[in-house]
Amino acid sequence: MADILIADIGGTTSRAAFASIGGRPERIVTIANDSVDGPEGVLARLLDGAPHRPRAAVLAFAAPVNGDEIALTNRNWCVRLPDLSARFGISSIHAVNDFEALAWALPLLRRDDLQPIGGDCVFPPGVKLVIGPGTGLGVAALVPTRDGLHVIASEAGHSSFGPAYADEESVFHRLAEQNAPLSAESVLSGTGLAALHDAMHPGTLRVKPEMIVRQAAAGNREARATVAMFVRLLGRFAGDMALSFRASGGVYVAGGVATGLGPLFDARLFRAAFERHPPYEAMLKAMPSALITCAEPGLIGCVAVAERLMRKA
Repeated sequence: MADILIADIGGTTSRAAFASIGGRPERIVTIANDSVDGPEGVLARLLDGAPHRPRAAVLAFAAPVNGDEIALTNRNWCVRLPDLSARFGISSIHAVNDFEALAWALPLLRRDDLQPIGGDCVFPPGVKLVIGPGTGLGVAALVPTRDGLHVIASEAGHSSFGPAYADEESVFHRLAEQNAPLSAESVLSGTGLAALHDAMHPGTLRVKPEMIVRQAAAGNREARATVAMFVRLLGRFAGDMALSFRASGGVYVAGGVATGLGPLFDARLFRAAFERHPPYEAMLKAMPSALITCAEPGLIGCVAVAERLMRKA
């Protein structure tokens, strides 16, 4: 049996698995968070029936991680790592931010784990950036230094966000009426997609994000306009972050909302908004971008974190 437990505990969905150092996640269990009481329930679901307890665990949380007590940002879950260790008999449990784990996964992703967003998937050396709209909006960077690779986790999704062009003014005005001050996450997330749809089409029936995507796929004009605006704003935010970190090693897009758009994700629209940051269009044009399409990048990152911890031990 693989000797490490890994888990990626998100706001809506969690994944847990076993792994060995240098390997990929095994026996992945995907869990709707509404079906369990908390992170304890996620681990219990994976360990149910397992003949042995793993000797260590690395857990990625959709939350800031500062110490042994962790409260999820977009879900009313709170957990203490010593309590998990005592309950499940796992002597060593290490926690990281979920996008920190995603950043550690980037060098380990294979070509078939990625879908190019314009151009190809040749990513040069340099700072690599990962962003992801899901229940929230995450951002992290993988930075090469003289001492090796380091990850900068952030809460950049909570930075202020607003219109850049005249055709966005009325949309953002309506968004701000419902949720001020506006953050990037309040627009570029699952709930943000629904809020954006309401703001673009006032007076229409309020629908959930997944229904907007289904309607757009079926050809509904209003839903398609919402998805197009979402992709455009996501491209702009990605460009903002790429400039902030000078991500010459490329930009990776994760998260259930972006990947869930499927063929509705307009690569040309994303890249046009990504590159439209004068006077640095040429710098951004040289930065490749791709969607992470594999289901378990956070778990892959947890394995990478476990390997680093064991090298230091």
